[in-house]
Amino acid sequence: MDTKDRTNNLKKIYFSIFLTPIGCVYIEKTEKGVFRIAFPRTSKKDLLIQGQNAVYTKLCENDSFLKYEISILKKYFEGKRVVFNFPVDLSSGTLFQRKVWNKLKEIPYGECRSYKWVAEQIGNPKAARAVGMANNKNPLPPIIPCHRVIGANGKLVGYATGLHVKNWLLEMERRG
Repeated sequence: MDTKDRTNNLKKIYFSIFLTPIGCVYIEKTEKGVFRIAFPRTSKKDLLIQGQNAVYTKLCENDSFLKYEISILKKYFEGKRVVFNFPVDLSSGTLFQRKVWNKLKEIPYGECRSYKWVAEQIGNPKAARAVGMANNKNPLPPIIPCHRVIGANGKLVGYATGLHVKNWLLEMERRG
């Protein structure tokens, strides 16, 4: 296969970057829907290096293609209650991860549940640690609100971007 053929067969992922009270948010979208959200980030270079996760991917910056999704996410980060009513692409997850992520979407705004609760709700009561690992791989915070999952003792534990971000999100939701 020559270079031209590879270029024409690349899967396009559109991305944009926008500023929020906690820093830059990076968002990716495929033809199926929003594919990844990463925050807080400090530089475009940091985002793009992390975004190059597939050999046959072509990243295309396109703010207008993500305008609707960004408007909803900005409102969320301003502390407003929103409905994430746009398509998402969870194809990066395993069957177990998608089961966990779908259950997390049922946790009400401003409330918390334990990893154990999530494990029990998905019919696998001994899988609290696996639930934690699925949370760690969550490609769509805050659409999939893994920040709302806490330890069985009520303490904040585990958040891929740091407990200070998890705490900020929870406090923002409690105020709203």
